[in-house]
Amino acid sequence: MAILEIGYESKPENSLTLMYSVSRQLHGREAITAIMLGVVGGVIAMLAERADAIFTGGNATPLGFINTYTWLLVSATMFGPVGAVLTTEVQAFLGMVTGANPLSWLWPFINLIFAVVVGIVSLALSRSHPNIKLRTRLMLLSLTCAFLDVPLTYVVVVLVLGLPFKFYLLALPMYLALQLGPSTIISYAILRSILRAPGLAGEAIRLPASSGPGNLNGRTSKS
Repeated sequence: MAILEIGYESKPENSLTLMYSVSRQLHGREAITAIMLGVVGGVIAMLAERADAIFTGGNATPLGFINTYTWLLVSATMFGPVGAVLTTEVQAFLGMVTGANPLSWLWPFINLIFAVVVGIVSLALSRSHPNIKLRTRLMLLSLTCAFLDVPLTYVVVVLVLGLPFKFYLLALPMYLALQLGPSTIISYAILRSILRAPGLAGEAIRLPASSGPGNLNGRTSKS
């Protein structure tokens, strides 16, 4: 399974642009990084989803939602579908083991659908538009999540929780707003931080040897 090898450059408008090749495999460091993103997300979820359960009784999970789909966007952007699955499933497993939320048993299945679809879209964007700006890529991936939110929110609210359809109509706009707002903005900030500290992602993201603090031009040439 090929994943994304990420380099980056500074455009005249001073916006970072991810550049990809898909000639590498998901090696140990990349897998460990994806898993660690899931561990971080899982630790945050223990607190966020418990807070959601206290305030909503488990009928809505706004804080947990923001947390989950922030790390999904980060991992899908960096590692494609395989990394996204590792990140979201590790996070969901930790939440299930600790009983962070009454619906923790459901999230591994829901997260898997999001991770596979969003990861494949990220991979497709990498092949068709390798020089796409980071903010554009994230918005397209977030829109993909929002598209999936429409049927999957129905599954959770109506089919699993057994709430009337009107609650779905109330919940859906909230989750769409959380996806396109906080989740996208926070994931963008995290990715920019990772790009400026390439060691955080092992060999997946690296500064060229000739690049200094004021020059982020370049692309990884590893094959």
